[in-house]
Amino acid sequence: MLAVCLAQSGCTQMYFCRFLTFSANPNVMLKNSENLTDKQKIKFMEIDHANLLTARSWKMRENFIEVFQKQTVEEASVFFDAWHENVVKSNITPMKKIAKALKNYKQGILNIVKYRITNARAERFNGSIQKLITVGQGYRNFHNLRIAILFFNGKLSLSSLG
Repeated sequence: MLAVCLAQSGCTQMYFCRFLTFSANPNVMLKNSENLTDKQKIKFMEIDHANLLTARSWKMRENFIEVFQKQTVEEASVFFDAWHENVVKSNITPMKKIAKALKNYKQGILNIVKYRITNARAERFNGSIQKLITVGQGYRNFHNLRIAILFFNGKLSLSSLG
């Protein structure tokens, strides 16, 4: 969602500042700041000094990520509210839309801070199921698929049958 906003917010200003753009790799704006190469950091600083909407949107994105680094739910809630207010006061319409959408998911965001869990396990399990379906080239019925899922993901062995 934030990626789309970054792409939308900077496209017109990027056109006028061709010499400052990341034309070789436009996805650089979607990277975290610690993952930028030295050359990309220099380019981004040039864009930042030109005060492009893209740079401002990227900073808002980076600021939002800080909510997940807060130690308590209360800190995260205060930080989120301040971030939301800052974005709503900005003149970047796509970011305002993102902030409004994220406000609806505030409780879920705070739950991530509270419980420190993600859906990575579920995604990994779903990936293994999709792999079984692909390797099996489909199953005749759900019962056969269920047996395959239980067998391969339940760490069952054939030695216990004998």
